[in-house]
Amino acid sequence: MTTPSPLTTAEWHAWLRAYNARVFDSADLRTAIEEDRQVISQERLDAGWAGTEPAGEAAIVAVEERLGVRLPPTFRNFLKVSDGWEYLGPVDVFGTDEIGWLADIDGDLLEAWDLDWFQEHLAILRRCVMIAHDDGGSGCWWLLHADSVREDGEWTAYEWWPGDGMDPEPYDDFATMVRELTEPSSGA
Repeated sequence: MTTPSPLTTAEWHAWLRAYNARVFDSADLRTAIEEDRQVISQERLDAGWAGTEPAGEAAIVAVEERLGVRLPPTFRNFLKVSDGWEYLGPVDVFGTDEIGWLADIDGDLLEAWDLDWFQEHLAILRRCVMIAHDDGGSGCWWLLHADSVREDGEWTAYEWWPGDGMDPEPYDDFATMVRELTEPSSGA
């Protein structure tokens, strides 16, 4: 059964608590620890929480001012619960100090993908805010497309595995992407 996507800060609190408990009790995490694969830092393992302290409104507004855009509501609410997260599905979600335009964070990657058949995707990627990546893993990127703002303020979200040569996979919004990529049937 599919659970609804978390939208509000209260829903994110509940969802992240349940997700955190599931991950900390998972065979995947135990195996990673036994194999010395540090998918969650020792500090967060000791705390029993893969997230960080919540971001204050001032920190979120500072990111928005730096980027020149207002972040989508579900992502803002996520940050208000945890200013970053280790091991959320295939990625580590950035804190407010790391979020930035993909073109600024990894412009060389976009140059490498400047191919005739990829131009439609490249136009989207150049206007994406990078919010997460698979640190040390197989190279998954989570992105939010700033030119796809809906009436409710949500943006199209993308999961992209450039190292696998795959096209970016779109999701309706950040919360939908998180839910779909972390459900137990997804492998998390």
